[in-house]
Amino acid sequence: MVETLYNNGANSIWEHSLLDPASIMSGRRKANPQDKVHPNKAEFIRAKYQMLAFVHRLPCRDDDSVTAKDLSKQLHSSVRTGNLETCLRLLSLGAQANFFHPEKGNTPLHVASKAGQILQAELLAVYGADPGTQDSSGKTPVDYARQGGHHELAERLVEIQYELTDRLAFYLCGRKPGE
Repeated sequence: MVETLYNNGANSIWEHSLLDPASIMSGRRKANPQDKVHPNKAEFIRAKYQMLAFVHRLPCRDDDSVTAKDLSKQLHSSVRTGNLETCLRLLSLGAQANFFHPEKGNTPLHVASKAGQILQAELLAVYGADPGTQDSSGKTPVDYARQGGHHELAERLVEIQYELTDRLAFYLCGRKPGE
């Protein structure tokens, strides 16, 4: 997923404030190849990907909830396609990965799963989408993936549900569950 995003120019989203001369406020710069890995590159990578420090943000307004709802509806529509950059841009602007569409009765992850969009599902999961969420019919994204014959996606969604607990168990016990 990250490779696909990178190949399609997602750095312009992740590094927006670094690329826009008018928005340079922090005095931060992009790490150079000659910079040391620790601390320079490590801090830059953490700021870029984990903290999303350089992503373009919409200015805060009184109607932010309306804007987030509109962005989330756009996300809901765009996840059925393979265009990851559009979804990344919407998510970075404030679209909610777990948005429950009131008219459609499902979430973007349900839509991506039904369409077999494994990379979209991965991106949504990174932004907090819950593979266990039920739609208005009581079906989960895993159900839609299986129903559509997207078995690799269904397996990945099941894995995502257990990743956190597996990591926690490994941290606490020093071994992976099932070993």
